[in-house]
Amino acid sequence: MRGLLFTRKISLIILLLFLQNGISQEAKLRFNYNAKYEPQTGIYHGAGQDKNGFQDYVNAVGENKFPAIYMTYVNLTAPVKRIESWGKDLKHVLDSLPKGMMPQIGLGFTGGKDTGAGLDKEVADGKYDKQLQAFYKVLLDLDRPSFTRIGYEFEGDWNGYSPESYKKVFITISKAFEEKNIKSATVWCSGGGSADFIGLEKLMAYYPGNEYVDWWGIDIFSPEEFDHIGLQTFFDAANTHKKPVMIGECTPRYVGVSDGEISWNKWFKPFFEMLDDNPGIKAFCYINWDWEYWSNKNGFPWHDWKDARIEKNPFVLEAYKTEMEKPLFIHLDKK
Repeated sequence: MRGLLFTRKISLIILLLFLQNGISQEAKLRFNYNAKYEPQTGIYHGAGQDKNGFQDYVNAVGENKFPAIYMTYVNLTAPVKRIESWGKDLKHVLDSLPKGMMPQIGLGFTGGKDTGAGLDKEVADGKYDKQLQAFYKVLLDLDRPSFTRIGYEFEGDWNGYSPESYKKVFITISKAFEEKNIKSATVWCSGGGSADFIGLEKLMAYYPGNEYVDWWGIDIFSPEEFDHIGLQTFFDAANTHKKPVMIGECTPRYVGVSDGEISWNKWFKPFFEMLDDNPGIKAFCYINWDWEYWSNKNGFPWHDWKDARIEKNPFVLEAYKTEMEKPLFIHLDKK
């Protein structure tokens, strides 16, 4: 008993010393759930969301901070040939990047451009089975670890998915990954603040079940989302379900980079503090885009999201690179 009390006393003293002196970046522990392709420690660093934007980002952060994740998108309701073409292009891009690069795939099944025209029921009913088979073949041909955000931002009204058919599609794809030995982790990705943090009970109506989900994901855009109780509720729920979290998409919406230190303090600083403070986050993917340009090019309502390209402001770029030098982040070895 004396020995036990002594051990507890020593442990308490050590804890108090940590609290007094502060815990270093290296000493902070991350949760580990042993999920598919989950790093034991640290956070995967990813970027996108097109090959030119990715390359501009790589050039900006430097080759010693090469992202480990490459973002890409495909829609299951597209013609089969378009899915096959996307797969060929993706393979070509990945073959040009350092060995070990992991694609992060935003897999949609909508019928319009953020118009709420969800086709999840049609996919669930088998109307797009040929497209599904083409998608599986792309992943099999890639033959590398990847992440698939199935029906990403599932609760967003711009997608228009219904809980039951969405879950059916997710389970179908998850089972196929298992049966076909496809090297892709499934990500259940919420729209978060963009979908008004609808509340955990409503959110879980879309949940296909722990056995079909490898990671939880959430997308973060506007600065007010960092302090919203809905975000912390999501992180806490992921931990309860013992799932690592991927920030599937993030960009300083309505802030951009043009104001330098002001931009940094308004969005980037709280973003990196959020990553640091939540040990269940194991991956993030930054969208390095001029949103007005892409809004005009693709016909989406992004005109006022501003320029998020980190290379466009020297203060933001240097501060960002300093963050990326912390041992918390996992980069790809370019050798």
